[in-house]
Amino acid sequence: MKLLSLSIKNLASLTHAEVDFESPPLSHSGLFAITGDTGAGKSTLLDGICLALYGKTARLKNDLKNTVAFNGDEIKLNDPRNLLRRGCAQGQAEVLFIGQDGERYIASWKIERARKKSDGKLKRPEHQLIRVSDESVLTQSSNATVNQVEQLIGLSFEQFTRAVLLAQHEFAAFLKASADERAQLLECLTGTDKFSRLGQAIFERHKEKKNELEQVQQSLAHYHILSDDELATLNVQLAHLDSELKQQKNQCEQYQQDIQWLNTSEQQQQKRQQYQQQLLEIETQLSDQALAVKQAQLAQLTQQIADNRQQADTLTAQHSQLKAQYVELTKQDYEQQLSDQLSVVSSAQQTQQHATAQLKEQEPKIKQIRALDNQRSITQQQISDNQKQQLSTQQAIDEHQAELNALTAKLNDNKTAQHEIRLQLEQGGKLAGAHEHWSHLRNIFDNINEYAQRIERYQQQRIEQQAQHHELSHKIEPLQAQIQQQKQSFAALESRQQTLEKQLASLDYEALQKRHYGLKSAVNLSLEGQKCEHELLQLTASIDKNRHQQQTLKLQLQDTAKQVELHKQRAQITQENLTQVQLRASDSISALRTQLKEGEECMVCGSTEHPYGVEHIDSHWQTLIADFSAQQQSAMQAQQQSQQRYNEQMVAHEQVNAQLQVALQRQAQLKEQHVQIDSQLRALGYDTPPNADTAQQQLSAIEQDLKLYSELSRQQQTLWSQIKSSQQTLSTSEQQYAEAQQQLQHLSSNIEANEHQQRDIQQSLLQLKQKAQQLYHDETWWLSFEQNPQSAVDTLRADIEQYDTWQKTLQELAQAQHLLQSTFANSEHNLGLQNNLVAQQHTQLKQLQSSLADLDLQRSELLTLEVDVDDWFASLQQQLETASQQLNEAKQKLAQLEHEKHQQALKLSHLQTQLNDNEVQQNSVTERFENWLEAQQQQHPELTAERVNELLSVPFEQYEQVLNENVQLQQHHAQAQARLAHLIDEIEQHTACARTSASKQEIIALLDKTIADIELTQSQWLELSSQLKQHEQNVAARTQQQTELTQLQAQYEHWYLLDKLLGDATGKKLRNIAQTQTLRILLQYANQHLSSLSKRYRLCVIGHSLNIAIIDKDMADEQRSVNTLSGGESFLVSLALALGLASLSANKVQISSLFIDEGFGTLDPETLSVALDALDSLQAQGRKVGVISHVSEMTERVATQIHVKKQPGGYSSIQIKGQA
Repeated sequence: MKLLSLSIKNLASLTHAEVDFESPPLSHSGLFAITGDTGAGKSTLLDGICLALYGKTARLKNDLKNTVAFNGDEIKLNDPRNLLRRGCAQGQAEVLFIGQDGERYIASWKIERARKKSDGKLKRPEHQLIRVSDESVLTQSSNATVNQVEQLIGLSFEQFTRAVLLAQHEFAAFLKASADERAQLLECLTGTDKFSRLGQAIFERHKEKKNELEQVQQSLAHYHILSDDELATLNVQLAHLDSELKQQKNQCEQYQQDIQWLNTSEQQQQKRQQYQQQLLEIETQLSDQALAVKQAQLAQLTQQIADNRQQADTLTAQHSQLKAQYVELTKQDYEQQLSDQLSVVSSAQQTQQHATAQLKEQEPKIKQIRALDNQRSITQQQISDNQKQQLSTQQAIDEHQAELNALTAKLNDNKTAQHEIRLQLEQGGKLAGAHEHWSHLRNIFDNINEYAQRIERYQQQRIEQQAQHHELSHKIEPLQAQIQQQKQSFAALESRQQTLEKQLASLDYEALQKRHYGLKSAVNLSLEGQKCEHELLQLTASIDKNRHQQQTLKLQLQDTAKQVELHKQRAQITQENLTQVQLRASDSISALRTQLKEGEECMVCGSTEHPYGVEHIDSHWQTLIADFSAQQQSAMQAQQQSQQRYNEQMVAHEQVNAQLQVALQRQAQLKEQHVQIDSQLRALGYDTPPNADTAQQQLSAIEQDLKLYSELSRQQQTLWSQIKSSQQTLSTSEQQYAEAQQQLQHLSSNIEANEHQQRDIQQSLLQLKQKAQQLYHDETWWLSFEQNPQSAVDTLRADIEQYDTWQKTLQELAQAQHLLQSTFANSEHNLGLQNNLVAQQHTQLKQLQSSLADLDLQRSELLTLEVDVDDWFASLQQQLETASQQLNEAKQKLAQLEHEKHQQALKLSHLQTQLNDNEVQQNSVTERFENWLEAQQQQHPELTAERVNELLSVPFEQYEQVLNENVQLQQHHAQAQARLAHLIDEIEQHTACARTSASKQEIIALLDKTIADIELTQSQWLELSSQLKQHEQNVAARTQQQTELTQLQAQYEHWYLLDKLLGDATGKKLRNIAQTQTLRILLQYANQHLSSLSKRYRLCVIGHSLNIAIIDKDMADEQRSVNTLSGGESFLVSLALALGLASLSANKVQISSLFIDEGFGTLDPETLSVALDALDSLQAQGRKVGVISHVSEMTERVATQIHVKKQPGGYSSIQIKGQA
């Protein structure tokens, strides 16, 4: 894996940074330094590499929970989006690298805000990978990109941060640490914390098995077993209670059947009274309706002749209408109208001839006038164009004159401005030298400002370091007391944990759960049995009710079937009557008239015109057909209604049958369910259902024990968490104490280095001021600079900029003056040309006006100028068209009058024929009515013509409703008689099966007493059964517990051996064993690198421990402690360990780029020189190494540098330094 280039945009303090490792000077240097002030953004370059490859950084990987408000967004502290520069809408990191397959790839990570605005919400980061050879996008999602990068590089993120981004200061602490601390550091560096977790898991598993074994041993002592005599006595008592309980239940069933018989008897008597009352009410209604029914029957009889009376009325009205039409037609006289219209036609013809002659006479004159009008229009347009040109030319003259005036004023202003600027330049003569060397002066002032800021920062850092040194000195003593107090608290928590374990051992949780389940199940089964018995009683009553409904619906079905047959016969009769009427109507004259066709002769009269051939239909036959159709539909409707009642009764009968079958099935299910409940109770050890109060008390006691066990378990878990927390707190305090000691030493070294750097910077600052005074000699300004440097520099910069502005302005004014003079000359020439053009246009206008006057004179002699020739010609044409139109209208009206006269004759002939037919039909209808009335009066003497008309005047629906109601009452009467007879039979049958002579109250009292005896017997049986069941369960459970104890004993011995060898509460035992092997492997890699850095030393492990020693080859392979190494030697060993870890993490992956982030500022000059020599020798291994540091000696020794420089405004820029 090799990095080729890096690009960063708007991340932290870097707005735009690009580093190309393939371009000089970086391509020619194996070693380069990343330099810059503290906070400038050196580490941000490494963050950009991590973001582009893995989408996260090493600096933000710790805090996973806490969130922070970031420009309106709530994001976690470890979210890499925190690196987006404030006020920016988007940021990006991009890396070009070579993978393990030799191909080049571009990995980019991009973050932006919504709508690309700085106040928009943060979006999800975009992470993609591109292959450079074919420019194909391999992945676009974050997870897919990270997985692909890991395959191409061969390193995970954790391995990358250990193998490429080296932090050897951790190994400096690693060398000086104790064995336990070294194991922790090695575990952290190599990512092998799984061995600690495995040791803790072994310890927890051993403890868990131990607790299980103790619980099983304790539970064996809690089982109570009955003796043989107690068991025999218990079985005899249960058998006696079973026999007694069966007798009591049989007696209870007999009492329940007696109560059911008495209830049925009472219900039957109530129904008998109800049916008798219903029958009496129906008979009263039939008597009240007798007179209305008689009149309705007569009305039904008159419906036979209703069509005849309706046809007679229709024929009479039709005769009157035809007679009136005939009289109205005879009053119309068409002869006089025809004579008058002939006179109108003759007058219109004369008017048309006069208009035609006048139009031909004026046509030559019209052509001459049109020619003159065209010449006048052309002359008028030329005059208008000339006037517009004169106006345009005059406007141009005015514009040129205004332009000349403006140019004159500008020339005067320009001369004045040049004079004023020359005076200003003469007064600012002192600035001439500074203006000439301003670029050099500005760089000197920037360096002076930067050195002053660095001095101020070093002073502030020194104050802070001294304060931290003082604070740490006072922090160490309280930490010692705190560690002692935490150890005492840890011991107290372990004591409480042992007490809780003893209390839990005294409770048998599984036995309590089994007793609770058995007792609660028995209570629930007892309640279900009671519900089952109650539902059986209700079902018995429902079955009797359904059987009675079944018999009643059967009788109703028989009556309804007879009514359906009667209505069916009536429908057939009305259908036959309707068919006869339709056949007779087809023989009438209306059928023949519908066959007439226009233009063909009529088979009766021979006429070819048929004005009423299709439209007229005989209304008499229509009325008859409509009446018989209504009767047929009424009969069909009655048939359908009766059939619907039959269907509804049949459905009700089926529903009752279905309800009866469901009830019988449910009765059988409930009996079977009752047997199952008894069986389940016996299986639980209860021959009789348990007493509710006693069972509830036992349940409460068991639940209290269970709650106590749960509370103790919860306390145990809480206490165990507190022990772990206390252990972690103790470890943290001890670590803080060691860190405080190390920080004190570190701060002392930093304070000394700070003072040395301040002296160097102050000397450089004095030299820069002397150079600046040689270039600018104004003593007054230098006095103000000593008082306020920044203000003085700003003032001088403003003066120089003003001086430069004056010089540029003077040059621009000179150029502008020359341009204005040239423009002024051109404007004067254009003004003369425009004045000549205006004179020519005025002469041409006078000539055109004279020509127009001559044409107007000729036009007025032919036609006045106010009259338009087209309007005059149009008026002549309009007169001719009007006369022609009037002539055509007169001729059309004459033809219409002749046609109307012919139509009048035809209509009169047709009306006379219709009147004759009408009279014949009236005679036929009257004869039919008289014959029918004579025949009906023989049976109904009271029926007269007036009575018939009176009955027909009332709608038949009213009489039909009366008849239908009478039929329904007759049906209800028959049904009521049938129900009453059927009920009397049932009462006689029920009385014959009498079960008891006692009263209902006496039987209910006996039933309650029997139920109380059953409950008492069941309670006794349940108690004895529970004892027997508990005995059997205890025997089985004890046997099972013995088997489980044997298995647990074998498992415990296995985990005891593992815990003794590898397990403990903190996992240190297995961790130390594993890290010993890891340390040996790490030292092998480290010695390979150390041999190239220093030929004198080699690292080794002391025995089987985690202690490290140094073998000094120059001292005959003497084994020394690592604490005897000097500062430079410690740095070399630390660097070798860091490189060894890189090799260990990379395994077989080739890594060509390394970045070393080390606090070189803590080293003294001699050690720093040794470190730089070591880094120079590291280039020989073919690796490109980048060192991050702000130490001046480092920057002087390493020629190639990536310098990160702070800029005003809170951002930084980078600069590549070195020899190309």
